[in-house]
Amino acid sequence: PVYFTKYDSSPIQYFIINGDFPFNSLNNLLSCLPQLHYLSIDSLVNCHDTEREELSPIELKYFKHVSLKLNYIDFDRLKKIIKNFFHHVQILRLTTCSDEEYLNAKQWEDLILSSMPYLRIFDINHKGSIQNNNLTYHDVINRFNLPFWLEKEWYFAHQHDWPHSLNSGIFYSTNPYRRKDYTIFSKSDQQICSCTEEMNLNSVKHVCIRGEKYITNNRENYFPNVTQLTIKCYIKTFDESFKMTLNHMIPLTQLTTLVIELYSSFEDIVKLLSFTPYLYTLKLRSLSLNEINLNLITQSEIFQYVSNTNKIKNLDVDDCHSLDNVQLIVNLLPQLEYLKTRVNRKEIKELIRFLLSKSNMKTRHLFLLCISDVPMSYPKELKTLIKLENLLHDYCMKYLNRDLYIWW
Repeated sequence: PVYFTKYDSSPIQYFIINGDFPFNSLNNLLSCLPQLHYLSIDSLVNCHDTEREELSPIELKYFKHVSLKLNYIDFDRLKKIIKNFFHHVQILRLTTCSDEEYLNAKQWEDLILSSMPYLRIFDINHKGSIQNNNLTYHDVINRFNLPFWLEKEWYFAHQHDWPHSLNSGIFYSTNPYRRKDYTIFSKSDQQICSCTEEMNLNSVKHVCIRGEKYITNNRENYFPNVTQLTIKCYIKTFDESFKMTLNHMIPLTQLTTLVIELYSSFEDIVKLLSFTPYLYTLKLRSLSLNEINLNLITQSEIFQYVSNTNKIKNLDVDDCHSLDNVQLIVNLLPQLEYLKTRVNRKEIKELIRFLLSKSNMKTRHLFLLCISDVPMSYPKELKTLIKLENLLHDYCMKYLNRDLYIWW
């Protein structure tokens, strides 16, 4: 955990954490921020270690707005934090998963009345299932249609993960809070569940696709303002037909962020990039070029087109496997400013040489590099390499959780 003491009081008013933060440390963090107005934490996670000493809660008189994403944090643990610190909160936004107690409408009603009397906006997104054999998923979420919720004009809808799994799903707030994320499964929810409410698709900024069949059959939904696309299902081919079908759902030329979480061939990735010329950020699960003629790829018309027209600045590839793959992707994306990846450990030094070479014009815009899964001995060795070969003069290096960061 992150350790705080009673002497760590800070005048911070707006606090945003765009990464993992241990839930065990949340109590002490809030106890050290008496002037806090706004808190946003992108990922609250469990931690096996405990705080050395849990500080006594303080009244946060100015604390009005909180946004939390909780990763497998039990509702009872959050409830304790709410009781201790959220008395003056007016806007509460939560993204949670797993624990079905987050779907207990009566428990939320009691907690809001007793501990958040000034709450105006209650925005929740919960993904999980119901384990109570006496109740169905719809039995549970329908309790959010009682007078307490309707009188406050807090409305909710849901989606189901899979067609034959009606006892689990995603439960979320609707207007006036306008959720910005939408997940597409193998069938539309209207086909598998008559209780589903339509949401305002104009507000959606991020679409996640988990079912190819629904894409090819979709005639219902169009997301006019989407800028981020995540693909979590296998797509047979990114051909012209797929482009036209997808473009009926999403304006592809509007996308700025693309995430592909399943394996796709390099050729298909290049095809998809040719459809999305204004991407700024690209994240890939893996980059593997087995049995591919690199010369034929790099000389192809579509490769040259993407290389000359794309605007991608940020690239995150979980595993590039080899230096050859890195060289290929860098040739494809010459505007890169930030690169995060993992390669074979034996090639880390060669990777550094390639990326930092002064004669390599393809990396002239690069200024931030992150290499994952780096042995502890490597930072020292790489500093020596950079110095001996005069690769960089003014730079910083940080080793954190087996990730090596270099910026210059």
